Amino acid sequence: MNDVRIVGLQEGNLHSLEDYIKASSMITNLSELSVYLQQNAIPIVADFPGQLFFRKLISKLLKNENQNLNNLNVKNFVPLLGPLHVSLNSREQTVLVHHKFFEKMFHHVFGDNKVLAKKPMPWRINLLLELAAKGMEKISQVVKCKFGNVCKDVEYIMALDLLENIIPATLDIYAILFCSGKFEEYLETIFRIWTFALRWKRKNYNKIPLAFISDYIYWKENNHPMAEALEKYLVNFNEYYVENFHSKLRANININQSVESIIDQAYIIGKL
Repeated sequence: MNDVRIVGLQEGNLHSLEDYIKASSMITNLSELSVYLQQNAIPIVADFPGQLFFRKLISKLLKNENQNLNNLNVKNFVPLLGPLHVSLNSREQTVLVHHKFFEKMFHHVFGDNKVLAKKPMPWRINLLLELAAKGMEKISQVVKCKFGNVCKDVEYIMALDLLENIIPATLDIYAILFCSGKFEEYLETIFRIWTFALRWKRKNYNKIPLAFISDYIYWKENNHPMAEALEKYLVNFNEYYVENFHSKLRANININQSVESIIDQAYIIGKL
């Protein structure tokens, strides 16, 4: 966090194109950043709404569909998939889709009198996934010897897919592959997680990982410097710092505070 600086804060819902135009103006109206954007790109690492609206914004600007956008210098913004959001959303979706399985495991570990919520807290989701992954590591060979390599039982295949494919992918995508900069493995796992989202009909995440892969392939085929930047400096394209700042801010404010006091508190936290 030492090199992170707050450019500005403002109240906004970020649910429409107009909201993102207003937010973008905070960056493009700064003279230093405006000059910087004339010759350089600024990656926008964000979740699905950020990806969607920034892509729409750039598309409309390039097509000159809105004259009000002419003064908004966002052509060199590069929307990128947020790895932390991919990890958090895929972990949550894994538990929600396979809730019956995790509920039985939860009762076996913690007792039948304990209740697993329909939508567990993030820390509990992480605990359940880690328990399932570590447990499977211990019994994997025994299970495969018992069922053999050609078993077509639907329940066995589904359980094996969950324990040896889905769970490792969701656990490793951010904490191991992204944070260690293993780009090829990261890209492959992003594709795998996209197939999960497609199978589960998971809105938004059945599209955005594929958009990231498509962008990278285009950059690679056209020798664009963004492809090399992703391959060599993957760990720098991270939205963790922004999300961490949001968490700190939420922990230090209450719902009765005014917008102005929240913004003042944010600047204080930013200087700590």
